[in-house]
Amino acid sequence: MKSEGTSDTLASVQALIRRHCPRKSTQTPIADLTLYRCDNTTDPLLVVYEPRIYLILQGAKTVTIHKRSFHYDENHYLVATVDLPLSGHITRATPEAPYLAACIAFDPEEISEIIVRSGIQPDLNAPLAASLGLSRVTPDLLTLIHRLLRALDEGEHGFMAPLIKQELLYRVLLGDQGHVLHEIADQKSDASRINRALAHMRAHFTEDTSPLRLPELAGMGQSTFYRKFLQITGLSPVQYRKRLRLQEARRLMLHEDRLAADAGFAVGYESPSHFTRDYKLIYGLPPHQDVARIREIGVARYREMNEDVWI
Repeated sequence: MKSEGTSDTLASVQALIRRHCPRKSTQTPIADLTLYRCDNTTDPLLVVYEPRIYLILQGAKTVTIHKRSFHYDENHYLVATVDLPLSGHITRATPEAPYLAACIAFDPEEISEIIVRSGIQPDLNAPLAASLGLSRVTPDLLTLIHRLLRALDEGEHGFMAPLIKQELLYRVLLGDQGHVLHEIADQKSDASRINRALAHMRAHFTEDTSPLRLPELAGMGQSTFYRKFLQITGLSPVQYRKRLRLQEARRLMLHEDRLAADAGFAVGYESPSHFTRDYKLIYGLPPHQDVARIREIGVARYREMNEDVWI
């Protein structure tokens, strides 16, 4: 149970997000801070999570990568350290108590600088972790989010916000996911090497990459690469590419009126039956039925209900 002081802080944070996030998604004057709100639950949506700290301040959400699901709410924060294609949907939200969330972007250089300046040492006994994980929100972390949002009100975002963000990253480094951030900050680590391969895959997902190309980019032998890739992303390279392709194919059908076969060919599939089979596995319906269902709702309405609220 939250203490009275923590409950008051959470209520204040919720009020600040409501004020500063009038739409589904708002990029604040603080460059690395994006706010989200949604009045309704949503369907599962295939999206790509980038390296971020994701905090829900009201409501709840489930994200699923392959066969592993993460359920989180205002009691937890989620850390992603590499680009991950996953399915996410809001599970608790109403007009009276909307889903409210904050996303804080970071890059490996920021993490590395804090590690050097603070002298924080990684947990050398910690196993190589998946690049997506949940931790409990501490009173210290909630207070820092509160201070970051107040900087918007007080016109101090230019000076104070970067300092508050550094302290927030420092607190996360001290927490139980600190070793994951250490991994991504080390350019020679397995996570950083796999991230180089992921960047290539996102830029060339319609192509059939040579089996040797990705291990070369990561600077690993083939067997080591595939083992580490699975450990870090929870997916094989083929599964990772498949999700990128299906996400783009769905966009082409909905927003460019492409036929299913045409969309499948455009993202790299050679067989319409193969495309339909993979699509149904991810979205639950064959392409034409899924698109017809969304169009029955109305593409604009469906987009309003489900897109742009990814964290």
